[in-house]
Amino acid sequence: MKARIFSLLKYLFFLGIGGLFLYFVFRDQDVDKMLYDLRNAKYGYLILSMIFGYAAYVFRGLRWLLLLKTMNYKTSANHATQAIASGYLANAIFPRAGEIVRCTSLYKVTGIPVNKLFGTILLERAIDLALLVLCVTLSFLLKFSELSSFFASLGSEADPNEASQTPLLIVALVLVISLALYYFRNTLRKSKLFLKALSLWEGVKEGFKTAFYMKEKGLFVFHTIMIWVMYLLMTYICFFSISETSGLTLTDGLYIMVVGGLGMVVPVQGGLGPYHAAVTLGIVSIGLSETTGITLAVLIHSAQTIMIIITGIIAAIVLSFAKRKAAHHESSDAPSV
Repeated sequence: MKARIFSLLKYLFFLGIGGLFLYFVFRDQDVDKMLYDLRNAKYGYLILSMIFGYAAYVFRGLRWLLLLKTMNYKTSANHATQAIASGYLANAIFPRAGEIVRCTSLYKVTGIPVNKLFGTILLERAIDLALLVLCVTLSFLLKFSELSSFFASLGSEADPNEASQTPLLIVALVLVISLALYYFRNTLRKSKLFLKALSLWEGVKEGFKTAFYMKEKGLFVFHTIMIWVMYLLMTYICFFSISETSGLTLTDGLYIMVVGGLGMVVPVQGGLGPYHAAVTLGIVSIGLSETTGITLAVLIHSAQTIMIIITGIIAAIVLSFAKRKAAHHESSDAPSV
């Protein structure tokens, strides 16, 4: 009961953060102009954005298959893609729950151990982080003044005294945690949590080893690049939905993709609020109005949210039937007594 109450409070807390972001974003804005732009937006481009967004799922599924194949596990591209879609739907409702749902969904259909699946996902996250850093670096080179202005806006209200004390607090916290772990080390080693963590770590190690033993590294790199190309097109194509942003370039699309991605890092349901704030700041740093930035953020976020919901529901149905089929095969193959 306490765990459920804590989960509910945590859910409401992050939802409240998102609502706070939205309040500050929409405060003192020209709502009539925004509603006019939303009503007259070219929604065909948003449908294309949804298609590009789902294509990124497909390339993720194909890349995941290569990792699992290296570990001698087999599944279909359809099941891998549906598991990914179900994970994104879970993330939109419960932040950071997507990885768990993605693993358990595929496990129930294929029987591939969850710790092995989770290991491959951590490898994917490390690669995606490296690609995000690369995109940020590229944006700095191509849009240095705009991105500098964006980060300056984020830190404009930070308290310098608090910032100077942060490293000391981090060091003290790490020291306290380290001493506690050392003192209770024997008790921890016998706990169920430690044994589960050890099992997970073994799966993680095997997941990372796949990168070195993989035979189709070129295809893996291709799928990785295509994932991020789809992310770029997913954002860029939405520029053409309203007249104010229709003249922006592909470089601007990379820049807005990067700042929007940084907004999605905040653990709020579906990035609701932080994403809108980040994209708005990005559009303003390019030289357009806040109203235009908010309108564009609403269009991009709404298109992807609708795509996530639709594909997530379809994934749940497909995986449910696949699970029943797998269970039926298991019962059929079981020896009769």
